[in-house]
Amino acid sequence: MTMINAKSVWLVMAGLLLFLAQPVQAQSDSGESSQLRKMSLQEALAITEESSFEIRMAEADIDKVRSQYRQTNAAFLPQLSIEETGISTNDPLNVFGFKLKQEAVTQADFAPSRLNAPDAYDNFTTKFEVRQPLLNTNALFRRSAVKNQLEATKEKLKGTLEYTRYQVKDTYYQLQLMDNRLSVIARSLETARENERQAKNLFEQDMINKADYLAANVRVLELESQQSKIKDQLATVRDNLRYLLNMDEAVTIVAADSLRMRPAPSDEAIEAGDAANAEVRAMGYRVSAAEQMLKASKFNFVPSINLFGSYELNDEVPFGSQGDSYMIGATLRWNLFSGFSNVGKVMESKAELRKAKLAYDSKVFRNRLEIQQARRSLDQAQKQLRFAESSVEQAAEDFRIRNNRYEQGLEKTTDLLQSETKLLQARFQRLNAIYQYNLSLATLELLLEQDMAY
Repeated sequence: MTMINAKSVWLVMAGLLLFLAQPVQAQSDSGESSQLRKMSLQEALAITEESSFEIRMAEADIDKVRSQYRQTNAAFLPQLSIEETGISTNDPLNVFGFKLKQEAVTQADFAPSRLNAPDAYDNFTTKFEVRQPLLNTNALFRRSAVKNQLEATKEKLKGTLEYTRYQVKDTYYQLQLMDNRLSVIARSLETARENERQAKNLFEQDMINKADYLAANVRVLELESQQSKIKDQLATVRDNLRYLLNMDEAVTIVAADSLRMRPAPSDEAIEAGDAANAEVRAMGYRVSAAEQMLKASKFNFVPSINLFGSYELNDEVPFGSQGDSYMIGATLRWNLFSGFSNVGKVMESKAELRKAKLAYDSKVFRNRLEIQQARRSLDQAQKQLRFAESSVEQAAEDFRIRNNRYEQGLEKTTDLLQSETKLLQARFQRLNAIYQYNLSLATLELLLEQDMAY
């Protein structure tokens, strides 16, 4: 009796352990599912504007050029400095001069023996100096050039933002495409397995040969292989989207929006768009910067005028103030010949300006062509979608008829498999057409810098 009670206790404890283990497993499963994050396209776009690596690097470029622009303030602001210099010497001329600066010369210092062979003497000079640019025309034009470069960098940030949004849209559409492909192939795989089951029954009834049964089995394996490949592609797309959003690797992004065709923009909306997007405007500022650099190179031939002033304290001890003095003055500098250095700079600036203008004209021309290509791609995607929808309808009806005939033993297995393959391809073509349509629309939005419709 005791043995029976002991066994009962162990059974009860084992049951309790199994019961308690179930919630733990569910909790673990819920922990994994909590890593799934459904995300709409608008939410993804909002995140990338805050977290994208490319956008943050573009912001750093702005800070860099802004600091360069601040450095150009030296073209008109004064420069102040303080300097402490200590010297010990027995050079007759310097010893007498230091005593004069310290206002420490006595009658005994004029003795020939002291003048000709003085003892070592110490002097510490505390010097306050100011330099004020007055006329440096070339520096002012360089400042203007850097100002235009700063504006170009700001436009580059806008362009980076638009392009990053385009990348997010493209990747999000790919995510939708892969999800839908998995759904389509799952349906096809379910149908193929049913065909395989039917083929097995027909084979056992000697209504089809073994080759037909094996063909149905191979079709199942082929679809399973395609399914595995699409899953790998889906994982890659999710990785790319996480990178664009700068999100943790543990998060699995799931598209909350369904794959659909967004409303097509009107021709008037496209025509009203300006081809001069942020990248074009940035190039325009670079042209202006090159023009200012050319002027700066030419004004190297103009003289520059600068003011300067200093105040000195001299003593035998550091930072002493036994003697003081000041000096003010102006400098006029005119480089009459610099070994063709200035001439070469002018030639270089002209070449840079010509190159910047050509790049600007080329970009404007290219943008117009790309807008036209995106419009044609949009129209082609619409036509392809209409064709794909008709193909899906025709292929589905053909497969239904052949499947009914196959169940009655009136259709070949190979013909049924070909019909099922055609239906799968038609469904894939429809998905690809919707993806291509949305991508073409996103390209238009990138080129025109406007959201057409959502």
